[in-house]
Formats: sequence, C-alpha cells, structure tokens
Amino acid sequence: MLKIASRNQTRLEKEQSLIPRKDQAQLQVVLCYPNRYSVGMANLGFQRVWELFNQQDGIYCDRAFYPDPGDEEEYFQKEIPISSLETKKPISEFEVIAFSFSFEMDYLRALKMLRLSRIPLRSSERRKGSGKKSPGPLIIAGGICISANPEPMSDFFELIAIGDAEPIVASLSKALIELGPHPGLAQIQERFAEFPNIYVPSTYLVEYDDTGKIIGIEERGKRKEERKIVRANASEKDLPAHQVIFTEEMEFSDLGLLELMRGCPRGCRFCLEGYFARPPRQAGYQAVLKAIEKIRACRNKLGLIAPVVSDWTGLPALLEFLSRERIPFSVSSLRISAVSERMIEMLKAGKNQTLTFAPETGSQRLRRFLNKDPDEEKIFRVMRMVGSYQFPRIKLYYQIGFPAETELEVEEIAVSARRIQTSLAIGAGKKRYPGVIEISVNPFVPKPWTAFQWLEMAKQDDLVKKIARLRQSLKPRDGFELKTDSVREAIFQGIISRGDRRLGEILEKMILDQIRIAEVLKSEKIVNHYLREREPDEIFPWDLIDPGVTKEYLWKEYQRARAGKASPGCRPECRDCGAC
Repeated sequence: MLKIASRNQTRLEKEQSLIPRKDQAQLQVVLCYPNRYSVGMANLGFQRVWELFNQQDGIYCDRAFYPDPGDEEEYFQKEIPISSLETKKPISEFEVIAFSFSFEMDYLRALKMLRLSRIPLRSSERRKGSGKKSPGPLIIAGGICISANPEPMSDFFELIAIGDAEPIVASLSKALIELGPHPGLAQIQERFAEFPNIYVPSTYLVEYDDTGKIIGIEERGKRKEERKIVRANASEKDLPAHQVIFTEEMEFSDLGLLELMRGCPRGCRFCLEGYFARPPRQAGYQAVLKAIEKIRACRNKLGLIAPVVSDWTGLPALLEFLSRERIPFSVSSLRISAVSERMIEMLKAGKNQTLTFAPETGSQRLRRFLNKDPDEEKIFRVMRMVGSYQFPRIKLYYQIGFPAETELEVEEIAVSARRIQTSLAIGAGKKRYPGVIEISVNPFVPKPWTAFQWLEMAKQDDLVKKIARLRQSLKPRDGFELKTDSVREAIFQGIISRGDRRLGEILEKMILDQIRIAEVLKSEKIVNHYLREREPDEIFPWDLIDPGVTKEYLWKEYQRARAGKASPGCRPECRDCGAC
C-alpha cells in the first residue's frame, strides 16, 4: 500500500499543469476515469471535464483512476479503497463522484472502483428511504457511450449527463451546491426534473413483454407529454478543448493534445460520433492559435484531434503557421480520400514515425454499404504518394463481421493490404517498404444512434474463423503484423452497447463474482437477445434520448446501405437528419 501511495505522489509531483491547484471549496467532487492513469490522462475529454469543474465557484474537483495492472491484485486482496490523486482521500469521502466513460468496457471497472471503496453499487441502496438525507455520495456519469445508451448502467447512477460537458457543467455544479451534501432521492428527482440534458434514471419506468422486448418507457409523475433527454451540444465558441495537465507517464506523452473539431461530416454508417455528435462544430482559427500558445508552455509537439483533421477549414492556414514557427505535430488517423501532400510533407518534417489509415474493408460492396469512398484506385494513388516520404511504420485499420460478409470479402482485406504494401513500395522506390505494416482487424459492433443499430452482430465462432483466415494470408514473413482485439470482449461490448436496464443485474453479478464473462457469453438467452437483429419499429432502450438525429432518418440510411447507395453525409444548412 505504501508503494502505491508513493507512486501516486511521484506522479502528482511530476505533472505539469496549466491550471493552478485549487484550494478546497464548498463542494468536493472526484472525477474518476475507470482505467489506468496513463490511459486516463491521455483522454482529452477527461481532462476537459476536470478543467470545467474546477472553473466553477464553490467546486473543488480531484481525480481518481482504476488501479494499474500490476497493482490490481493487491487492491483486491487487501481491499484497498480507491483514493484520489491530489488530496489522497478515499473517493467514498467526496460528496460527488463523477465517472467519465469513453468505452463500454470501462463500465465493469467503474463498478469495481465502487466496490473496492465499499460504496453500495446501486443508487437505490445508497439513497434508501424517502428522507431528505442519505449517507452515500451522489454519483454521476457522462461520456459519449453512456450518453448514447445509458440504460445498462442506469441502476448505478443518480444522474447521467447526456452529451457534451461544456453546456452542462456550470448549471449542474450550481444545482449540486444548492442540494448540499448527501441529498435524498426525492430532492435529487425534484431538483433535476426540468434539466433538459440530465437523465435521472429513477424517474423512468420501463415495461417489457414476455420475450424481453420493450413495450413502453414512461416518466413517473404528473407529466403527460413524452419528454426525451436532449443531447447537449457544445457550441463552436466552446472549442477548442486542449490538454491542461502534462505527464511523461501518459500515452503519447510527447504531445500536447488539441481538438480542432467535434463531430464528423462524413456519414460513415457504423460511426457513433458521425451521427450522435451532429452537426460538426469547428474551433475558430484564432482560438486554436491561443490554445497552441498555452500548450507550448509544456510541450512543443502538437497532437491534432478531430474525426477527420483535414475537414477542419482552418487547416491550410494552420499548416503554414506551424511550418513558419517550426512546430511539429501529429494526427491520430488520416482519411485516405482527404490526405494532402502538404500535410504528409509536414508530418515527415515533424519526425513522425507512424501514419495510420482506416480503409475498413477491401470490398467494394462493403465500402458502399458503409458509405466509405468506393474509389479503390484513389487509395493506391495516395499510398504511392505516402510511400515517397518513407515513414518508418504504417498502420491500417479494418473491420470484419459485417452483414452477409462472404469469405471472398474477408480475403479482400488481405488483398487490399498487399496492394497498399505494393503501392507504398512503388512510391518509395524500394522492393519492400515499409519493413512491417501493422494491420489492426477488429469485429464490427453495432452501436445505438447509427444507421446500423438494427443489425445483428456476427457470431463469436464466425469472427474467430475469419481472423484465423486472415492470419494465414497476412504473415510476418511477408511484412505484416496482424493485431486484433479480443473477440470475446467485442461480443461483450456488443451486448452492453445495445443493452437495456435489465443488463445491470448481470453486470452487478459479475462484479460480485457470482457470474463470469465466459458464462455470460455461453448463455444463448443473453447473447441471442442482445445481439439479434432488431425489428423496424422496435422500441430501443435508448429511445428516451434525443440526439437531434431522428430514428426515421437512420432507418432510411440503413435502407440505403442495404441497397448499396451512397449518401452525402452532414452538410451545412441541410435539414435531412433532424440535427439542424
């Protein structure tokens, strides 16, 4: 335990922060990232929420993280509570605990953090009775995955913030201060009854038929009209978010992270952000320059963040500015159809070692199905240009498990990777370049609020066979390094992402060691119910959320996908999808 405490103190001392340490305030909040410190600190959304809370009068916000892999066993064997990083207090002693979720697989770790801290998992247990005071902390959650479908975790949180943090944190903080420490359930329900972007799960009832399908979602109380929880959208003046805490221990520690754009206009039919975060919002050019000036107090190299960096309209001017000032930069991923030679030239000048692209599939039919650019020759033309700059490493991302995917279409991934390898080598003027291409192949997981929310997810055995087939085709001796996510975890993610409120009982049993993930995945009842194809008019658990994009529009997009028709994506002043 002393070793863990010492390591956390060293971490804190080595951090550089653009935000002065705040004195204790009226209300103490701890923001929890349910993964290890190095992952959480590299998450710009987590840093942004921490910054926003600490900007509020009367709020002090600390941070806490899930134990490092090497410490996890010690935590559970010795029952060590999770403590905050800055004040070193157990998280159970804070008035408010807030969780930031980027991935569904972090849900279990969040519940483990509560269990280690001896905090009752269920909100109903923490707020027993109808009195005005309850002993436990008030627990909130937010983040894109839980915003899109809060229901699997709805029994564990008093409040769930839906959408972007910027429009929510100030009013949320004011309401929490007014409630005071340890409010009762009735107080919470009354105070947040009219908040448009805050979901209070205890105020909703869900009714199921004998097959487990939802037949009604109803808000308790006097309200007769249907009320949906509206997704909060940050405005362009709220952007850019940028890194405010820097540490050598975080992933990509040499970069200062800077968000240029939120939401994506491209319209890939599998992408949650592309639909749920509509319309796309861009940071202003001058605001970006001011953020760069702040970041450079701690880091010289920038990490530019956007779904498609080249879609940010200020990019040409920014590239010239970065060139003049000799500021190196990196980007997370490049969209092949939007790559410019100027960007590649500057990435090379910035001594970037790796470029990442996401072809997604090698099949022309599936490109049309996904609404990806179907021009295969453009891909190889861009790769020849990229090859001429001879970056040491290239990464390619593909998905498998799409509907009616044939063995030939799986093999076309290998064909695509080999043709890209050849194009890169031609551009480099070498027999073989690069030495190794990293191929990441992951199972397709249908997500809420996308055109594919009706689709059945591929079976576990089928996915395992397809990956094995690709391993036979893409071998290390031929210059390929094939990496895949766990198929088992992908299936479990598929269950959670479109899960309903009843799934919370299964998650709770897993945390209490009453059932293991292997047993969950062997249950035909669970797997078949949550991974099945959904009916056209079915009520979804997430239908109580209003992200702007309508269900009717998504159904039309799904039909266009089945017909192999392309769609233009998100356009200014378009009124097709309902988001504008």
